[in-house]
Amino acid sequence: MMGMPLFVQYALGAAILLALLLSLLSFFVVVHNWSFLGVGISHAAFGGVALGFLLGVPPDIPALLFALGAGLTIGLVKRKWGFHEDVAIGIIFSSAMGLGVILFSMSKGYTSDAFSYLFGNILALTKGDLIAIAVVTLLAYLFVGIFLKGLLLMALNEDLAYSRGLPVGFLYYSLLVILALAVVLAIKLVGVILVTALIVVPASVALRFLTGYRGILFLSIGIGLGVNVTGLAVAYLLDLPPGATMAITAGLVFFLSLFIPSPH
Repeated sequence: MMGMPLFVQYALGAAILLALLLSLLSFFVVVHNWSFLGVGISHAAFGGVALGFLLGVPPDIPALLFALGAGLTIGLVKRKWGFHEDVAIGIIFSSAMGLGVILFSMSKGYTSDAFSYLFGNILALTKGDLIAIAVVTLLAYLFVGIFLKGLLLMALNEDLAYSRGLPVGFLYYSLLVILALAVVLAIKLVGVILVTALIVVPASVALRFLTGYRGILFLSIGIGLGVNVTGLAVAYLLDLPPGATMAITAGLVFFLSLFIPSPH
């Protein structure tokens, strides 16, 4: 790390921590068919970012509130009214982005800020961001470690999980909240538009080659670490946008995996 600029050290730390966090959640996102859930939450967060700039308050706070509200609303639409999550995601996606565009248009002089939140801004990362990512990562691993069997059963057969007395509602909404926190924390590095790739790709690739959940989780985390560190290194060496480079790296890993024969 000697001689490495401080902002690169922060970016590398964030990339590693986010790989550990998002790759863990990736397994549950893919198993639940929540591939576009990150899209809905991240775009809801963009509406919060725009509101923060308009009100002159730190945008991270309203972004977090919007993201949490989006995650819980998506879950409520599914569990209370019986719609699939995609219905709520589609509505929240378009509404929050529309709100964000309107609010940014009312906040004169913040065009560059909007761009940085859409595609990430490596210079915006702080030591406080690293601590926040580390705390949420630890929280996610503790949650999954304690409730892993229940989370797996809920993903495979929710009715069976109910019949065995598992707190399905608590597990479901807790998973959504942790995912919302993870998405908001990832926005500074990779942006609103690109964060989905880092959530979906790791487990999608791992599921092609393994069947046991432990192996899938470990491989997913390994893929996430490889994608994030490689993407960040390439971006630094070639002076490219880190978020975009990491997203492209994730996409390349996925498409290359399609040409490797799957054992099942």
